[in-house]
Formats: sequence, C-alpha cells, structure tokens
Amino acid sequence: MTSKQGKILVISDIHGNAEGLKAVLKKESDYDFLVFLGDSVLGGPQPKETAEILLDAKPDINIMGNHDEILLDHVLIDKWPEDWRAYNQWAFKQIPSEIIEITKTYSFSGKYEIGGVNFFLHHGQLNRSIPAAIPYADASSFEAIDPGNDCELVLFGHNHIQFTHELNGKTYINPGSVGQPRCGRTHACYAVFEDGKYIPRQVSYDQRPWISALDKIDDLKQYPKFVSWLKEGFLTGYGIGKREPWTRFHAEGYF
Repeated sequence: MTSKQGKILVISDIHGNAEGLKAVLKKESDYDFLVFLGDSVLGGPQPKETAEILLDAKPDINIMGNHDEILLDHVLIDKWPEDWRAYNQWAFKQIPSEIIEITKTYSFSGKYEIGGVNFFLHHGQLNRSIPAAIPYADASSFEAIDPGNDCELVLFGHNHIQFTHELNGKTYINPGSVGQPRCGRTHACYAVFEDGKYIPRQVSYDQRPWISALDKIDDLKQYPKFVSWLKEGFLTGYGIGKREPWTRFHAEGYF
C-alpha cells in the first residue's frame, strides 16, 4: 500500500484573476503537488498575468475546463453576446503562446495517484440536459461526473462553490473557485490534502488590482453597463449575479 505523504494543493476556476491565484500560492507555498481542475485565463481582466503565474507554478496535473476549450477554439464564442465576445477576443490577444501549447496537453478527466492518494479528476461541466452538480442536486448529477469510476475521491470544479457530497461510498469534492466566487463572498477558495486528509480553505486578497485591470481594457469602453456588471459581481462575490441559488448558498454559509 502506498503511503499518503506530502501536501496536495487543489485549485480550480481561476478565470484570469491573478490576484486570487497569487494569494493562494503565497499562503500555501509549501505544497508538494499542485492539481488544477480547469478554467485558467479567460473570464477575467488579468489573463496574461495569470498565464505567467501558471507557467511558473507548473501544475503537476491540468484538467481541461470549458473556458480552456474556448482558448483553443475561438469559434465556440461566436453566438455569445457582443460584450462577452469583445471581452474574450481582447483576452485572446494577451495570452502567451506557451500557455496555449500547454493547454493543448490538458486532460478532460481521469484517475490519478497523487502523493499516494487516488483521485478521479473532472472539470465538472456536464451535458446541458443534466442539472449542475451543486448542493442538493440529484444523485444523477454527481454520477454523471464519473461514470464507471471506482475511485472513492472525486474532485471537480466548474460550479464555483466549495462543498463536499457523499454518495455510494464516494466523496465528491468541489474546492470552489480561486477567481470568481458566486456565493456572496470575495475570498479565493481552494483545497489542500495533507497526508491524505481533505481541508477546504479560503484566503482574502486585495481586489483593487483586478478592478484597475478591468478599467484599462479599451475594447470594453463601449460596454459600460457590462463593465459595471462585472465589477459588481466581483466586489460582492456574486460572480454571475445576486440571485438564487447563490443567495441561498450564501445564507447557508457556503463559499
């Protein structure tokens, strides 16, 4: 039997937030292994800075997120609203070619042994016909993440909420979002495993550089309402709007 040793840092859903990522890596600088569950540089105003940090951090395992797919195939945003297209098209031009080449190597899902611990890793995006795997979701949503998997620990992101769910002898763990919280809190969320034990964690950080970076994007000057909406979501911690189910999750203490 392999012994469980070392400290595993698990991060997900950075979304171009270099400040949140720096805060996590600084607080957990003594990690032995770094696992990234997807969505790296798109969706925030610091794509270049975030890419540079990831290139330096060199995660041991990278899982492909839906926004990472967009980075590799720009056609995927063709039917998006005009303001979101402009935001992403600006970001495409900022991102170093090295991060694009590394993104091509990301895995979609799989079983991995890290520090003596077996995990099944998945970004967490499901078929549109299946409800999201969030607290109170039906068993079918969680089962859709890892069909046929016999691993007891399943890590996934995508839904930007830090929680665990027990089902059929498995523990499903979402470490939360580093860069775009949705439950009305402004911390960067992540997880660590120390000697095999799971610990959910959060860290606060200075939001001003993120706001400053957003204000400097000339391509968004013609979309003031969109920029205002982005700022409000970031500053309040309701990344996609203050509405259900996120207000409920906030009231229940989720991050």
